[in-house]
Amino acid sequence: MAEIVVRLQDGEEHSFTSGITAGEALKALASNKVRKQTIALRSNGRAVDFSLSLSRDTVLEPIVTDSGPGLDILRHSAAHVMALAVRRLFGEGVKVAIGPAIEDGFYYDFDRSEPFTPDDFEQIEQQMADIAAERLPFEREEMSRDEAIEYFRSKGEVYKVELLQDMDADRVSLYRLGDFVDLCRGPHLPDSSWLRVFKLLRVAGSYWRGDENNPMLQRIYGTAFFDKKELKKYLHRLEEARKRDHRRLGRELSLFTIQDQSG
Repeated sequence: MAEIVVRLQDGEEHSFTSGITAGEALKALASNKVRKQTIALRSNGRAVDFSLSLSRDTVLEPIVTDSGPGLDILRHSAAHVMALAVRRLFGEGVKVAIGPAIEDGFYYDFDRSEPFTPDDFEQIEQQMADIAAERLPFEREEMSRDEAIEYFRSKGEVYKVELLQDMDADRVSLYRLGDFVDLCRGPHLPDSSWLRVFKLLRVAGSYWRGDENNPMLQRIYGTAFFDKKELKKYLHRLEEARKRDHRRLGRELSLFTIQDQSG
């Protein structure tokens, strides 16, 4: 087989047999410290999983835990873990829509007849912790758009089918986590064990695709960090913001207090 040259950005380079994965090349090129901090890579500038097969000369750049892109990957992966947890707890009758990373966290939209409750949050968080302990790999698959449409249609995933029908692409990527399969570009964490620090925050109604003529879905918001201290600081900021809002509301309401003018 052909030989390719893989270089670690600002580091070592080596010749490998074509077909080596990005993760295998990283293991050969990077120090143990760098490997422990790396959750994904950029291959010639494109964010990819460790499992990507390399077939040409490549420059690899580690995406590490203490970076904005690393945090985005953690949170996007957390959304998939949450979706799997919801499916395990509430069954195949729950339809899934979209679950991206957002500023300060992530969310996933669910179509479920019953409302989610605070008790459900406790169960979902416990199930997410169990999934993390299982060290489930995030496995990338590719198929044609038409094949993906038929796959999700067979599963009754009407929202995924609609998204695919609107896509202008010959091939699409899917990610498997346990028995949950999602339409997604990735990349993701190497496996679920990286998700150790997370918190579900609230649930809100959200129209599918922001259109009031579409079904109302339930959007569960959460956040995730690599460090417990960062989560604690974030939750503290949220609590302080709520307190300020309450004080502001109290001041505004006092403007409308009716005082007794008699006597």
